[in-house]
Amino acid sequence: MTCRSLKISSSGIELIKQYQGLSLEKYCDESGLWIIGFGHVIGPKETTSALITPAQAEQLLYDDIQKCEDVLRENIALPLTQEKHDALVSLIFSCGIKDCLDTGIIQEVARGNNAQATSLWRNAIMLNGKKINSLARQRQAECALFDSE
Repeated sequence: MTCRSLKISSSGIELIKQYQGLSLEKYCDESGLWIIGFGHVIGPKETTSALITPAQAEQLLYDDIQKCEDVLRENIALPLTQEKHDALVSLIFSCGIKDCLDTGIIQEVARGNNAQATSLWRNAIMLNGKKINSLARQRQAECALFDSE
């Protein structure tokens, strides 16, 4: 299937939820970003209360996933399997759009260089210059999903 017609699957959503966790209360993460829900980064112009409902967390998640899928459509013209699509959405969600594009992973997938993309992907585990073990586990899970067929 083309990247343009794919939507994240329920298992892709569960992958994101598994690694992001749910916080109905906003908090400041390791990199100084304010987070709420399932890993939603509260933007500087965004007004979000200190406490949200599970339904609001779900809506924020789906809105964020839509943005991630838009990035895939804009950057990858090659056909993707559902597994590759889900893994890439999880990566973009976790890294953030700008940081993910800066890694070169999306560009390598767009060129059809999946082995090079996976190599870069496995090393996308740093945050502010420090290795984050939870990111290593997440990247391994995403790569395993990306490489499955």
